[in-house]
Amino acid sequence: MEVIMGGIGSGALRSRHVGDVEDVLALDIRVLRRLGVVRPGECVIDTICWSTGGHERPQARLRIDLSDSARGMMAITAHMPDDAVTQRIAIEGIASGFGGIRYYFLCPVTGQRCEILYYTDGRFASRHAHRLTYASQNMTDLTRAHRRIIMLRRRLEGSKGRPRPKGRKRAGIIDRLNEARSEARNIWRDRLRKQMDRSDSRWIPGDRR
Repeated sequence: MEVIMGGIGSGALRSRHVGDVEDVLALDIRVLRRLGVVRPGECVIDTICWSTGGHERPQARLRIDLSDSARGMMAITAHMPDDAVTQRIAIEGIASGFGGIRYYFLCPVTGQRCEILYYTDGRFASRHAHRLTYASQNMTDLTRAHRRIIMLRRRLEGSKGRPRPKGRKRAGIIDRLNEARSEARNIWRDRLRKQMDRSDSRWIPGDRR
C-alpha cells in the first residue's frame, strides 16, 4: 500500500533558524497512525509518498515496529530530492487519559519527544533541532498582504488540479484580491511616511555637516 502525505549532519545544534516548516517535507506520527501505518502491537512496512504540488514526488519506505507498545522503532529509507537517506528513529508510547496510547518520535538530535519530524540537511529531526520557525513568525504585515495576493491570484488561475472559479465565486475572489492589493498599498504608504518622518526628525536646519 502506498500512503500519500500532504505537503512533510553531525548532530550538533545550530545557533539560528535556517528556514520555515512550511518549506520542508515532514513526517507526522498522528497522520501515520490515522493512515494505519502506526499500529500498536504490530510491525508494519509501508511506502509513503509526499504530494509536493510539482512533478517530483519524494517517497520513503517505512518499517515501524511497535511489537512493544511502549517502545518502538521506525526505520526509514527515503529517496529525497537531494539525496538517499537511511535513518532509524525511536518511538515512545505514553498512556493517555482515555485508555489509549499516544505515540511520539524521539528526536535523534535532542532526544525530546515530538510528533512531527522535518527533513533538511540530509536527515529527519524535530523543528527545534533544525532551528525551523513557522512562516507566520517571520512575516510582516506587508508580507502577509503580499502572500494573500499571491494565494488569491492562484485561486483565480486555478491550480493543483482545481478548475478556475466562475460566476459569483470568481467575482468574490476578485473583490478580495482588490482589497488585499489596497491593503498592501496602504501598508507600504504608511511605512514610507514613517521613514520620511524619521528622516525629517534627524535633519537640523542650518546643520550642513
